[in-house]
Amino acid sequence: MSWRIRLAFGVGQYAEGVKGSAFSIFLLFYYTSIQNLSGTMAGVALLIALCFDGVTDPLMGSISDAFKSRWGRRHPFMYGSAIPFALSFFLLFSPPSDLSEFQLFLWLTFFAILTRGLMTVYSVPHMAMNAELTNDYTERTTLSAIRVFFSLAGYLSVAGGGFAFFFRATEKYSNGQLNPAAYPIFALVFASLMVLVIWLSALGTHSEIPRLPQPPENIDPLRLSRLFKEIKSSLQIQPFRRIIAAGFLFSAMLGTMLALVIFGCTYFWGMSSGEIGTVIPVSILGVIVGTIITRPVSAFIGEKKQTYMVGMVWFAVFSSSTILLRLVGFFPANGHWSIVPLVTTTNAIAYMGWGVCSAITASMIADLTDEHERVHRVRQEGIYYGASSLMAKVASGFGSFAAGIITDISGVAGLSDPVLIDPAVILRFGLLWGPLPLVVCGIAVFVIRNYDIDHVRHAKILQEIDIRKSTGKHLYKKV
Repeated sequence: MSWRIRLAFGVGQYAEGVKGSAFSIFLLFYYTSIQNLSGTMAGVALLIALCFDGVTDPLMGSISDAFKSRWGRRHPFMYGSAIPFALSFFLLFSPPSDLSEFQLFLWLTFFAILTRGLMTVYSVPHMAMNAELTNDYTERTTLSAIRVFFSLAGYLSVAGGGFAFFFRATEKYSNGQLNPAAYPIFALVFASLMVLVIWLSALGTHSEIPRLPQPPENIDPLRLSRLFKEIKSSLQIQPFRRIIAAGFLFSAMLGTMLALVIFGCTYFWGMSSGEIGTVIPVSILGVIVGTIITRPVSAFIGEKKQTYMVGMVWFAVFSSSTILLRLVGFFPANGHWSIVPLVTTTNAIAYMGWGVCSAITASMIADLTDEHERVHRVRQEGIYYGASSLMAKVASGFGSFAAGIITDISGVAGLSDPVLIDPAVILRFGLLWGPLPLVVCGIAVFVIRNYDIDHVRHAKILQEIDIRKSTGKHLYKKV
């Protein structure tokens, strides 16, 4: 595969990274600390939005799997979704100033649903091409790593650009993230960038449309019954059930940690907006480094499953270490010169594990679409990537919901002056925040341990598919 196609495909994931970073890092903080919505209500709103994704993600996968047009199955949705999605994203961060708390809750719920839904229209068809552009076992890891790299570039742009350009300290707001006027401008700039990269990805991969798989001629028309059958057929693949379960646990934990990171930096570590603008972007750079090293790490370890498990343990140990060390008294007090470099370095190392997990997961799912074709004699990449996207989004929503509850239980929701915070609040927050990765990743490793597609089995899967095709026995089979 040429690097032009690799990069054109990968750059489209920048939009998902921008949206994900804005939702994970800023959205809960904006509605609780700026708009004064309770943490629990904000968490419920984001969870409701994720429940809608429970329908739209697999539905979009099924629609794009069966869609017929002169531009193929995926590209019409990529072209058409960009502007409506960007407009919804902007309005999410621009609520009217005279809303009551309940009206604000409704605004957040509606535009979170709309923004996520319109992103689904783009992202599920886009991600499905990961399995369609190549069927090579190791090339898919490279393609997945490039896609995740651009996703993390989006994360980094929001985290770094947010504090560097939009949330700077001012005379009125020493912590720039508490400035309400900065958020609409922030949303407008990144909404425009997302339109640009979505169209770049669609245009850059447009030449591949003739060689991408097309829907079977005799596929059933779209009905809910067909959708449920397709979901059932994917869940019959045992390795898929394991990766979905483990991925849900990891993504939910990650969603909680990301939603709490700005609270943690502001209140637990007592950092200024400028210091936070260093910690978060450098941490995201760690994820980017993780994606870059995924292929050599996977080659050294030998198999994708073991690489995935190492990445989770890696993330859990390092991300918990500084918080737990502070709780037991083996860490400098807030204000000490070493706090920012220590937290920044440790987070960057931890987030490398996240990068490894993200890249290897996409590659593993691409392999599962081949197993689906072997079992059911039809390619349905959209269902798998739709289900994967759904898992990540629902888990992220659950994480945001959990984070909202944690902010209420600990007492950090609605605080405006980090200097006056009660030490008991800090202790409660740390006890809820710190051990979380170790507990959840431990369970996820246990769940994924019996995933059984390795490079040997994958080669046999492709061989069986090729034999069927060469003998004319590889016919569409209704599921």
